Amino acid sequence: MEATRGRDVMTKPAKVLINERYIALVGVLNRELVLLERLIFKLSEAELLTRAEESRFLGNIFDEIDAVEHDLGALEVARSMLVGDVTATLGLAADTLTLGELIEYSPDLAVEPLEGLMRRMGDAMTEIRELRERGSRIVIERLDQITAAIDRVEPAVFGQDGYNEHGYMTAPASASSRFDYSA
Repeated sequence: MEATRGRDVMTKPAKVLINERYIALVGVLNRELVLLERLIFKLSEAELLTRAEESRFLGNIFDEIDAVEHDLGALEVARSMLVGDVTATLGLAADTLTLGELIEYSPDLAVEPLEGLMRRMGDAMTEIRELRERGSRIVIERLDQITAAIDRVEPAVFGQDGYNEHGYMTAPASASSRFDYSA
């Protein structure tokens, strides 16, 4: 079988099999894209909740993000298997061929959907990276705000010299355990 355009020299049953595999591949990639868009939505939700200081809901969002990542992992396995089937049918080495390069060997009916999906998935991955970077900055900003608030509260409650406004000795400013075994 010729490696430059393997589909041109295939028998009719092989062409049908390849067409079916490519259609399945388009379906799996489309499902992956839907999950990537769902991940973008969940990351955007997490960002909005963090900005709104509604951190009590973040646990739910992170559970949903984990579920999406789990589903993406399962689809990656399915995609890998389909790519392996297609490359084996074409007589190509699966471990050296990227998904983008596989488009070169695809049937005409699959070229446009595959290229569109690859482009949209690349855009989604770029957006996910941007959301991750923005989320990291927001979390750092929030931690800085919390630290500054604690720094403002401590002297107001305990006073600079360890006495509160009523003249009573207060707890030391250093961190202590809730369980004090020194009695």
